[in-house]
Amino acid sequence: MCRPETPERGEARAVKDFLRSPWRAATVLLLAALFLTNIYRAATQSVAHDEGVIYEWLLGGSWSRVFTFEHGNHHVLSDVLCKLFMSIFGTSDFVYRIPALLGGLLYFYSAFSISTLLFGETYLLFVSTAFLSLNPFVLDYLVLARGYGPALGCFFYGLDRLAHYLTGMRDAGARRLLNKAGVGLGLSIGFNIIMIFPGVALAVSLLAILIANSMLEPAPEPVRAPPASRKERRAGRKRESEHRSGAGFSQALLHFVLPAAAIGGFASMLPNRLIELEVGYLGPASLFAILEGLVRYSLFHSPFGFGGLVAWLPAGTVVKGVTYFVVPLVFLATLVVAARVFAEWKTSRDLTSLAPGGPLLLLLAGLFPIAIVSIVASRYIFDEPYTELRTAMYWIPLLSLAALCILARYAKRGVARGWCVASAALVSLCVIQYATQFNTRYYAEWSYCAAGKDMMRIVRDEHALTPAAGVRIGATWPLEPVINFYRVAWGLNWIDPVYRESPNGNYDYYFLAYEDTALVNRLHLKQLLSDPLSKTVLAKRPGP
Repeated sequence: MCRPETPERGEARAVKDFLRSPWRAATVLLLAALFLTNIYRAATQSVAHDEGVIYEWLLGGSWSRVFTFEHGNHHVLSDVLCKLFMSIFGTSDFVYRIPALLGGLLYFYSAFSISTLLFGETYLLFVSTAFLSLNPFVLDYLVLARGYGPALGCFFYGLDRLAHYLTGMRDAGARRLLNKAGVGLGLSIGFNIIMIFPGVALAVSLLAILIANSMLEPAPEPVRAPPASRKERRAGRKRESEHRSGAGFSQALLHFVLPAAAIGGFASMLPNRLIELEVGYLGPASLFAILEGLVRYSLFHSPFGFGGLVAWLPAGTVVKGVTYFVVPLVFLATLVVAARVFAEWKTSRDLTSLAPGGPLLLLLAGLFPIAIVSIVASRYIFDEPYTELRTAMYWIPLLSLAALCILARYAKRGVARGWCVASAALVSLCVIQYATQFNTRYYAEWSYCAAGKDMMRIVRDEHALTPAAGVRIGATWPLEPVINFYRVAWGLNWIDPVYRESPNGNYDYYFLAYEDTALVNRLHLKQLLSDPLSKTVLAKRPGP
C-alpha cells in the first residue's frame, strides 16, 4: 500500500527533483539570481525618459485617459496593468515596473523550458539558458515599464508551448498546449503591438507545418472487419475525415489562432499606433541597420566602458562583423539545416519522430522570412519606418534560439563532434561576454537618465533644511519627465512643475545634460553632482 504523501515528503521530493542534476540546479539558481537582480534594479534605478513621459501623458491622469489616448508609445495592456498596480499600491518606480518584472519572470521560465526540451539536463542546459537570459540589452527591458518585457515573455511562452506541442501532437494535453500558446501570443501583441510581426509569422509558420504534416502523415489503415457498432463506424469515419482535412491544422485554427486573434485583435482595436512618426524620422536605412544597434548594446553595455573578451578589438569592427557576417550566417544555417530536417521528416512521415530541436527549427525557418517580408511590406505599403533597438529586440532571442536548435540537433545525433564542440565553445564565449557587460546602473537607450533619481534625492534632502521654501528647477528637456515623476511619486509639492523650456534662466536648481552642462561656468553655478556615466550635472545658484 502506498503511503499518503505528507508535506514533509512533498518538500523532500521537490528538493530531490531540484537537485537531480547539478546543471539543472545551477540553471535555476542563475535565473533566480537574475530575477532578484531585476527586482533590485526596479527598486533602485532612476525612471527613464519614456517611463516618465507615459506617466505624465497617461498614468498620472484618469482611467479614461488610458483607454482613449492614441500614440505609438501607448502599449495598452502594459499601461493598464501599470495603472492598476499604482492605483492599488501607490506611485513609485518599483510599483510602476511590476508588470515588467512579471513578464521577465515568464521569459526566464520559457527560456528554461525550451532549453530543457533541447538539451535535457546536460551542461548545455545551463549554457543555453544563460545564452537566452544574460543578454544585457534584453535584461534592460525585463525591468523597464514599457511593455517590451511582458510582450517578450508572453511571446516566448507561446513559442515554448508550440515547441512542446509539435513534439507530442498526439498527447492528451495537445489542445491545452495550443490554447496556452494562443493566449501567450495574443497577450504579447496586446502588451506591445510591434510583436504583430513575429506573431503573425509564427502563426503562419505553424499552420504551414501542420498542412505539410497532414500531407506527409500516412493515412490510417482501413478496418477490414466491419465495426460492431454505429459508434465505432462513426469514430472510424471521423479519423479518416480528420486525416483528409488535417486534424492538426483545424485544431490549431480553433485552439491557437482563434485565441491569439481574439486577444491580440481586441488590444489592437484599442487606441494604438504601430509606431509614432516624428517629423523627419525615417527609421534605419536598411534591414542590416536594424541589427547594428541591437548588436552594439548586446556586446557593449558595461557601465565602466569595459569591452570584455573583445576589448582588444575596435567596438565598431566587432559590431560590423557580427551584424554583417555572424547574423546572416545564423540565418542561412537555419534555412539549410531546416531543409535537412524537412527531408528527414519527409522520409519518416512522422513529425513527432524528429528530435525536439527539429520541429522548433522548422518553425523558426518559416518565421524568419515571413517576419522580414512583413516588415519590408509595412515600410513600403503603409509608410511605417523600419523597427530598431527596442522595437526589434525580439530578434535577439529568436536568432539565439535558432543557433541553439542547430547545436542541439547535432549534439544529440552525435555527429560532427568537432563542430558541436566549437559551436558550444562560441556560445559559451558569448555568454561570458554578456556577463562582462552586466550592469545595474543604467538602461542603454536612456543612459542620460541614470543619475536622475540621485539628483532628486539631493534636492529633497537640501530642501529639508528650509522646508518652507518653494523650488524652481530648470532642466535639459530629456530630464523633465524624470523630475516630474519623482515630484509626484515623492509628494514634493514644493517643487514647481517643470516644463520643456531652456534651463538658461533664473532657477534654484539645474538638471543639465549634453551641451547645457556649459551653463555651470556661464552662470557661475555651484556644482552638486557630476555623473560621468550619464554625463549629467546637478547645480544650483550660489547662496547670498
